[in-house]
Amino acid sequence: MVRDLYMFSRGDEKALVVWFSILYKTNMGAEAKINSALGEMEVKIRFAYLDNTEPDGQGKYVLFTEIEEETQVDMINKRLLAIDGIIDVESGISRNRMIHSVDFPLNFLGERALITRSKTFVDILKIIREHVIQPDGLLLLSGLKGGRGAAKYVRNIMPVDMKNCMAVLRELFLASGWGKLEVDFDKESCSGKVVVRDSFIADAYGPSDLPVCGYMSGFIAGYMTEMMGYTFQVREVSCKSMGNAVCEHVVSPAPDGVKPEHIMKEEIQ
Repeated sequence: MVRDLYMFSRGDEKALVVWFSILYKTNMGAEAKINSALGEMEVKIRFAYLDNTEPDGQGKYVLFTEIEEETQVDMINKRLLAIDGIIDVESGISRNRMIHSVDFPLNFLGERALITRSKTFVDILKIIREHVIQPDGLLLLSGLKGGRGAAKYVRNIMPVDMKNCMAVLRELFLASGWGKLEVDFDKESCSGKVVVRDSFIADAYGPSDLPVCGYMSGFIAGYMTEMMGYTFQVREVSCKSMGNAVCEHVVSPAPDGVKPEHIMKEEIQ
């Protein structure tokens, strides 16, 4: 679930901004060996992350650094490749010293991803609202599909149950830059509310007379439905775009016999 795949550099203009992407076997203690080797070579890590969701027991260690001589890159590559458990090492230089993504194509929740401005996403939402019949239902269903897909992927890579699934959802929202979640959910009645602080949709949308985060409502409903095995409906009742401090989504069980794909604001209240 890596989001920050890039760095801005305004340090020593004479230094080279370099990235290394190290693929390794997770069962051989390679992480500690990598750190030890980097320390011995006096590689100053400006930003780094570990991703152990690679297939076949493989992990990825990505780091950014600044070096003085381009010849050092080959030396670091050779030293890393000599470590027991290292499968491959890729590296590159960001010569413009502004921004550089390491992984292409980017991957998020097991699918190709991209980095875009929230305003671009919201522009699409506005066009849908202006030109599509029942736009709120369409956006809700789109979110529903995304939420179910995210839940399926998460379940395949980590143990998730009723006790921690909402905590995982909170981390997903934070990691993806969507917002900060506060969950008040009663497991007995299968109802409650999800508060989203700093919703990326509401912040980019601007003033509105109606709630605008229907896509998030659908995502939350889809995620909870897939995780808990019960069909939920989620409706946004207050929104930051309307002048409220936060966006509030009410969660409730869907009527008996209702399937997730039947949940539309225009049909179920």
